[in-house]
Amino acid sequence: MSPEIEKLLVIQDRDKRLIQLEHQLARIPVERAEIEERAKSATSRLEDLKTKSKLTESERKQLENDVGSKRTQIDKWRSQQVQTKKNEEYQALAHEVENAEKEIFKIEDKELDLMERSEKIAAEIKAEQQVLADVNAQAQRQKETISARESAVKVEIEKLKAERAALSAGVDESSLRRYERIMAHRQDVAIVPLHHGNCGGCHLQMPPQVVHQAKRSEEMVTCEQCGRILYWSGEYEPASPTALR
Repeated sequence: MSPEIEKLLVIQDRDKRLIQLEHQLARIPVERAEIEERAKSATSRLEDLKTKSKLTESERKQLENDVGSKRTQIDKWRSQQVQTKKNEEYQALAHEVENAEKEIFKIEDKELDLMERSEKIAAEIKAEQQVLADVNAQAQRQKETISARESAVKVEIEKLKAERAALSAGVDESSLRRYERIMAHRQDVAIVPLHHGNCGGCHLQMPPQVVHQAKRSEEMVTCEQCGRILYWSGEYEPASPTALR
């Protein structure tokens, strides 16, 4: 292996780690958004229950008002019954009172249903409040963990960038540019070993001449398929130059 490729492999090691860390860093806002979404969902569920509770209470109060109005009307009719001297008018008022009382019974049944519903909703609200408290507490812990991890990742990135800059200073500029072009295109590795005559990147079988050139290490050899730089791993004995003719 040529000294130049050895140097580039060290740089590639730093670049691979930098790529991993950049991916971790890019993931952090997504993690934060997921945490916020869980808390938002829990809050929304609680608000929906509170709204339902208010509507139920409003409906119950309306029924109470309806009962009160009907009782007031019944008192009026009964007062009119005492004052009237006509039997037909008395019977008509009695009929109105009877109907109103039947309606009151129906309304009171609805009130009981609403009271049961209100109690159920109150229990659900209490349970959801505990869920929200737990979600918020967990979210706070997760945010703190993420912030600590984010800081650590940023520190490591800066350290690796400094190391890479120092390493790059000792590499031939044209070789470095060539490596960086391939790395930017491939987004994983630019230099790969030959495994039993196959490219370590795309796994294509290399011609014996290419394998021989890689073993000699006199110049940079690239894969004809993926364009990655190849180096001899010692796992495959290429054909001799005579055999290649």
